[in-house]
Amino acid sequence: MTTKTTTLEVKIYCGTYAKYNDSSIAGQWIDVTDLDKQEFYDECIKLHSDEEDPEFMFQDTDTESKLLRDMISESGIDAEFWDLKEEMKELSENSLMMLEAFEVYVASGYDANINAFEDAFFCYIEEYNIEEAFGEYYANMTGEISEIPKHLQYYFDYEAYGKDLLSDAFFEQDGYIFTRN
Repeated sequence: MTTKTTTLEVKIYCGTYAKYNDSSIAGQWIDVTDLDKQEFYDECIKLHSDEEDPEFMFQDTDTESKLLRDMISESGIDAEFWDLKEEMKELSENSLMMLEAFEVYVASGYDANINAFEDAFFCYIEEYNIEEAFGEYYANMTGEISEIPKHLQYYFDYEAYGKDLLSDAFFEQDGYIFTRN
């Protein structure tokens, strides 16, 4: 894997409720990749200057990040969106891939707090048989395998052990392993 910095792009389609209620979806895509919150809303105001007090409607979002996409609704943008967007722009390709795996973890019902990202990450296994590799890694890391007499250790089923761990205490996505808190 490389460690280059990624290019994160985020675009939001901004219309207004007044136009929508008049059967129009007139608006425009605004590239918010390099905009802060105030700059974005200034662009929205300028775009809809034909209305006295426009009530913005964010009708669509274009970004690869499910985490960011889920922070934008038709009627608003989560307060954490702007800081998270900036933090994600600084991530290496490896970290962004890990974050994408974390997004699947969150979609499976686990804690979506970005601080949980670092707390939940356990390890990365780059092997064909994740279950076996993780079972062996965990058994050796915890010292559990050393409790079995040496001549019997060769019979230990690392794959079954790894499957049990991944179905109970851990979550795996694309080789990234997270704890189930």
